[in-house]
Amino acid sequence: MDIGWFVVLSAFIFGIGATGVLTRRNPLVVLLCLELMLNAGNLALLAF
Repeated sequence: MDIGWFVVLSAFIFGIGATGVLTRRNPLVVLLCLELMLNAGNLALLAF
């Protein structure tokens, strides 16, 4: 597979997490969305 697909997937997952952090008020859900953003960053690092 091409590296571009992993970067696009990582950006999409990061965007979902960022949207969740900005729109949710429940602290547990915010932490889960932050974890999603961190996992997206890890995926981008592993792609390279």
